[in-house]
Amino acid sequence: MITDTLISLIQLGLHGTSNSKVQIATRVSWPEVLKMASMQGVSAICLDGMQQLTEQPALDKALKLQWIGGVLKQEQAWQQQWRMAQQLAALYAANGIGTYVMKGFSLSRLYPQPAHRPCTDMDCFLLAQNGTCAYGAGNDIAAHNGLKVDCGYYKHSKILLRGLTVENHQYLLPVKGSGKAKRFERELRSWIDDGHNAHIGETELRATSPFFDAVFVLAHAQEHFLTEGIILRHICDWAMVLKAHGSTVDWQEWKKVCQTYGLLSFGYAMSRLAQRICGVDIPFDCPSNDDADRRLLDDTLYRQPGCDRQASDFKVRVALIRNMMRDSWKYRLFSDTNSLLFCTRRVWGYLFDKDLD
Repeated sequence: MITDTLISLIQLGLHGTSNSKVQIATRVSWPEVLKMASMQGVSAICLDGMQQLTEQPALDKALKLQWIGGVLKQEQAWQQQWRMAQQLAALYAANGIGTYVMKGFSLSRLYPQPAHRPCTDMDCFLLAQNGTCAYGAGNDIAAHNGLKVDCGYYKHSKILLRGLTVENHQYLLPVKGSGKAKRFERELRSWIDDGHNAHIGETELRATSPFFDAVFVLAHAQEHFLTEGIILRHICDWAMVLKAHGSTVDWQEWKKVCQTYGLLSFGYAMSRLAQRICGVDIPFDCPSNDDADRRLLDDTLYRQPGCDRQASDFKVRVALIRNMMRDSWKYRLFSDTNSLLFCTRRVWGYLFDKDLD
């Protein structure tokens, strides 16, 4: 009942009262609904959905104030992050560098209320005027302007601003230990700018191309799913991509890319869940697979955390490897490899792979 209520509120929050099929249970534990919504990164969207109801549920006043207060705090954090992101993008633009935003802020613009899509940091890929990656130049410019830059991880640096951590990507996805991953990286980079990229609002922040979003958002979610797990926010993100870019993306080409890089079965399942949970249409032929959908949704909703992100880097890596071996079924159903090979490549890449080109 809690899950059904959560799904109904998400649909109302994303589409409003136009979704006449939505039903809300009369008896439900609202503290448990809020707890699950918060854990799944959709508490603000669910509050939007609740406000669409003609008859408001009988929530305890303290719980309702807690819910509203949490959403207001999220909005304030988003606004602060947005201001910092604009300032950094303006700094880069003054130095001839384009700031292309991935995930968070870029996807939030696709939601009915952008500030209700929580953003923990800002992921960006920097391009110089000649189209080459400006990762190093971006780090140097930030450091020369008094910002703290941490280059301890090969995939991206971390640039610390007031209220915002920016991940300046040198690589879009992990590439160590896999020639296939490196080929995928090169293709992803070629899709970032299709010559029609829009600026996000009246800022120097640039959106990535629709085709890039349709591949990268899915690949990033799959990476999380295989190693740690995903939450409903990932499914909502994918739903917003399907809704916004459904008529502009070449979905036959998308299928070919997903087939080549082991994303297709995961992409199909994510699309079916986006339809079921978020009420969006799937803009391509999508075969059914009830077992895959059930396994993916159950893992999303009920998975026990297996990795403490506050632990040391070594302990985090050990926990991720343990997750990979424990969740071997994920690789069988939703990738083109197995957990042992995936883990071996990661360990070998981490220890020995220095050639990242």
